[in-house]
Amino acid sequence: MVELIKVNLERECEKIINYLDKKKAWELGFIRYNLFKRMIIHITKIKSLYSVRKIFLHLVNDEIFLKKKNIVRSYLYMFRNPSTPKINKGSVTITFD
Repeated sequence: MVELIKVNLERECEKIINYLDKKKAWELGFIRYNLFKRMIIHITKIKSLYSVRKIFLHLVNDEIFLKKKNIVRSYLYMFRNPSTPKINKGSVTITFD
């Protein structure tokens, strides 16, 4: 029987962000999910792949990681430098009188 461990999502995300910030992980550029998965397992000591994926997707949704589509129908991710501002994706309409 598989035992599900309850994870404090916010606390774990905070640990991951602090660790990656100290290591300057944005200098790695765009890398595969598998490498970030290993880092998350190392930082949090969580072995459940479901929980690790849940944490990672939470960080992607919060735009902590930037996502780029790869040529072979997969994605690459990059840790966003916390000192750079978030870019709001939206349209701007300019009219001239």
